[in-house]
Amino acid sequence: MAITSIIPRAVSTPWSRATSLIRRTKNFLSERPPGYPGLKMTPKRLLNFYLVRYQRSRGDTKLRGYPLQLTIESTNVCNLRCPYCFTGAGEQGREKTMLQLPLYQKALDEMGDRLLMVEFYNWGEPLLNKNIYEMIGEASQRGISTVISTNFSIPFDEERAEKIVRSGLQILGVSIDGATQESYEQYRVRGNLELILANVRLVNDAKRRLASPTPKIVWEFHIFPHNRGDIEEAKAMAAANGMEIAISKGWVIGPDWDQKREFAFSSDPSPERCSFLWERAIIHNDGGVAPCCGTFYQEDDFGKLRGEPSVALSALDSKSFREVWNNEQFQTARGMYQRRDGSAGARGLICYDCPQTIIWENFQRHTAEGGTKANFVPDVDSNFGFNYFYNRKPERARNGQSAPSPADIIPLTTVESVEAATGE
Repeated sequence: MAITSIIPRAVSTPWSRATSLIRRTKNFLSERPPGYPGLKMTPKRLLNFYLVRYQRSRGDTKLRGYPLQLTIESTNVCNLRCPYCFTGAGEQGREKTMLQLPLYQKALDEMGDRLLMVEFYNWGEPLLNKNIYEMIGEASQRGISTVISTNFSIPFDEERAEKIVRSGLQILGVSIDGATQESYEQYRVRGNLELILANVRLVNDAKRRLASPTPKIVWEFHIFPHNRGDIEEAKAMAAANGMEIAISKGWVIGPDWDQKREFAFSSDPSPERCSFLWERAIIHNDGGVAPCCGTFYQEDDFGKLRGEPSVALSALDSKSFREVWNNEQFQTARGMYQRRDGSAGARGLICYDCPQTIIWENFQRHTAEGGTKANFVPDVDSNFGFNYFYNRKPERARNGQSAPSPADIIPLTTVESVEAATGE
């Protein structure tokens, strides 16, 4: 049943519409832009922030504003083999490449004056892209907050440490799921804890030499059954290495391992319109624009910044981000938060059965029956959402065509070997 068919007609009166408009206006004007580190707020960014939040509150499908946050995949290559990651598990979502500077610069030229934050990672190891320091620097110079999450189990030296400090990077998240090598490597397969901590010390030394307070280094600890006993030791190790620590429960394929909810995920679903469809852009290494960070396969992209895959990089100007941002796929996905009608075009999109879309639909039914947000309980958690994305695969992947043979897996142990394997 469509959402609109169960909402009483009384909510459509002129008085109720005016009341709703006043309430939404007060709500979005009371919000303040997030205080991301390194962000330089400008009138243009402030105006865009309120415009985007207002259009999200209305559920508009065609947007006048630009995203507030950009997640850009600097590379989809990784040197580790984490089992609950598409890349680590050997899936082939798209061609493995490094993001090219012209593509990144095109996106930044169009959106940079309005962006509040850029994340340079998604399904790969961002520091394997030799241009990453320049990419971060260009965003920092525009007053945009910058964030990287790295496994940091890569060759590093003083020169690279100084580059990362000079780039203006604000947050350097380091994924370390264990306080000993034995515990750590159970999930971060091929990782080297001693190497990681040595690299952290190189960055801290560079910060001291350059008298820089940034980047803030954060130990990102995901809890699994095998490392739950490492938490206190990890906290002590983080403090000893000048790191903050962020602890959250790790996702797994299948049922949540922590049924008693002893530990918390970094976030759980809530009855809101999907932030990605209105506020957060995802651009993959090949220019594919995805509806959210949970998507991996190119079949689920909503568009491309540079046309078809066969178009040469020199044809970058053939398509702007705004054209993709307001194309049929994006408008259809946003429209599901007004009416999830099950049209053929809607059912083909990854958003149609997304847990967030279903939660919103259930929430609308709940409020139409007199319920409130305070007493609404989503019947899924973050692990359920992870499984939705992990199990949704195109036909080629289900037929086993996406997984490389062992002979095709190159042991990418150095930055140079990664560059050679990808033609960089």
